[in-house]
Amino acid sequence: MTTAQRLDLVAPSGDRVAIALPGDRPVSSVAAAVRFAGGSYGTGFQIGPRGYHDFACAHVAPARTTDRILVHGREVVVAEARDGESSLATLVGVHHELMTVYAGPAPRRDRVFALFDSLRVEDRVEGMVVRPRTATLLDTMSENVVVVVKDFGSVSVPGPTQARQLVPAHAGAKTRHGEVWKTPLPGVAASTRLADHVFVVGFARGAAEVHFSDSAARTDRERLDWLDGLEVVWSAG
Repeated sequence: MTTAQRLDLVAPSGDRVAIALPGDRPVSSVAAAVRFAGGSYGTGFQIGPRGYHDFACAHVAPARTTDRILVHGREVVVAEARDGESSLATLVGVHHELMTVYAGPAPRRDRVFALFDSLRVEDRVEGMVVRPRTATLLDTMSENVVVVVKDFGSVSVPGPTQARQLVPAHAGAKTRHGEVWKTPLPGVAASTRLADHVFVVGFARGAAEVHFSDSAARTDRERLDWLDGLEVVWSAG
């Protein structure tokens, strides 16, 4: 299976992420996540394409809009789940949207404003860069980029620190560009289904966690061949 696609993306930190995908199946979605922490405080964000907020409100946790505010010239939309169990606030960029989720009813406007005001956001075609402002004393604790490929599955690419923690110390099976380790998901240790396992693939300059789709459109052999040709390169922005 030859490499037909290459994605050149930008991670939330501003680093570059190049992902080579074998075959010609379309990429269904590209998303990212980042978490900041400092002292006893921590908060996480999800980054998706335009329409990410509306999709979540319609299909993930049905919600109604409760507020709209401007932060550094960008609109932030606040919505509360109809059951009142959760709420979300999303900054709308030109290319991407930056979302955070709260437990319970929608927070006060000043709390939402303060959160997004603490960030420096640069929205690019290749990805949204999100960094805490210096005065906040927050640090980036984790980040990842997730690509979903139709009929094959998802490829989650963690930042360098998380990649080093993800890759086992012992040798894995060789792939065309690195090594792979296979681990069963909890509760299905005896299963032989690819979808019941997680595959960690390590490369010279990056790593990925692959979860295969359970679709009947591709055979196990095709999926494993696809994984064999996968390559990830994470480089400083």
